[in-house]
Amino acid sequence: MSNNNKGFEQELHAEFIKSLHEEKLKTQEERANYISNKFAFITGLFGLGALRIGEIDFHMLLYFIPLVAIGYDLYIRAADLSIKKMGAFLRSHPKAGTTDVEKAWEKFSAKNRDKLAHLATSLFTSILIVASAAYIYVQKGSDKATLFYVGYAIWLGLSLLFNGLLWKSHRDQIRKLDKYKK
Repeated sequence: MSNNNKGFEQELHAEFIKSLHEEKLKTQEERANYISNKFAFITGLFGLGALRIGEIDFHMLLYFIPLVAIGYDLYIRAADLSIKKMGAFLRSHPKAGTTDVEKAWEKFSAKNRDKLAHLATSLFTSILIVASAAYIYVQKGSDKATLFYVGYAIWLGLSLLFNGLLWKSHRDQIRKLDKYKK
């Protein structure tokens, strides 16, 4: 291999690592934006769901809160896993070409993750689901038919189940990435 080819390969490698770091920063920003948008959208749904103008009742919008929250959680978790994949590559892959300091930082980060960070999104979504369920229950008033209770229980149970499964899947994927070694 000629020196020109080696030099070109080193330049490509350096450019790749630089791009990977830029992608990591961009993805961190996207994740933060998803979290902000989730808060804003859910707040809007709660506000509209509580609205009652004359005979028009908007409380049915509250049924969409778990769907919207879990939908945002999927995007938040996808970005989070992307960031962690980049970190796993940088700390573990022999061809990553990262410095010893960066590898040490990535290893330290993987071993000392905030245990509540990955739970926070699921916990907040669970609180939203329960809050919307309570508000729907109260809004329905005394005219609750048996069919309401069945549908309500199924909606609430499925919402909490999907949220729990999503949390478990995310946790398992993070653990797998933290153990990654090439």
